[in-house]
Amino acid sequence: MNSLAATATQTLATSRNQTIGIAAARQQIASEKAVAGLVAEGAQSSAAANPPAPAGQGQRVDRRA
Repeated sequence: MNSLAATATQTLATSRNQTIGIAAARQQIASEKAVAGLVAEGAQSSAAANPPAPAGQGQRVDRRA
């Protein structure tokens, strides 16, 4: 009977650890999606606030000092 109880306890512990791992992975994915959304939102705001450079600007770099 002790062996059966030990096996059941180990199975429950394994299941619990797996559940915790899955929850942590889901939280990590949700956090990464939230950060990606904020970055995209910031990029859109920046693009809307700053018009594109005129044609030809930024084509060459003047390295004379």
